[in-house]
Amino acid sequence: MDGSRIRALQPNNAQNIAVSTHTTTELANLIDKRHRCLVQLRDLGRKQAELIEAGEMSTLLRLISTKNQLIAALQAIEQALAPFHQQDPDQRQWHSTELRAHCSKLAAECQRLLQEVMELEKRNELNMIERRDQLAVQLQAAKAASTARGAYQAHQISPPQGPHHSTATPIAPLSASNQGEQLDLHSEA
Repeated sequence: MDGSRIRALQPNNAQNIAVSTHTTTELANLIDKRHRCLVQLRDLGRKQAELIEAGEMSTLLRLISTKNQLIAALQAIEQALAPFHQQDPDQRQWHSTELRAHCSKLAAECQRLLQEVMELEKRNELNMIERRDQLAVQLQAAKAASTARGAYQAHQISPPQGPHHSTATPIAPLSASNQGEQLDLHSEA
């Protein structure tokens, strides 16, 4: 074989470096997107805790909707990163050592942020359960009070019944001379 055929069979190093550089640039961009997404999720998790504490449920529902969109975006980023997990990081060709160091730093920061987001989620879930239980107790107390009030009002309106109450005819109206002395029993209730 002559030299040109051997070179044709060997991979083109410049081409491989360009492909590797492209993939490391893509990797750096994906890690940057992942980092920004995790920062937003962390910030929304903190805001969620405040809204739970304040009992602002309508605002909380909108925030959760926004978080769901970010989680979907994060899942898409993770899918795009999947092929890079199978690569040997030491075999990647980077434009510069600074870019590689920056990417490594962001990847480590992403791990820390992910842990923080997960902890916030657990804490917020527990706070929501506690808040729900408190509201259930309050609703139960309000229902009991309403039932008691309704029973009391029904008792006041209905005529007396039972063995201790007589069904005798009501007392005849007083004469005109002593009408001023008559008590209105219904207005005392």
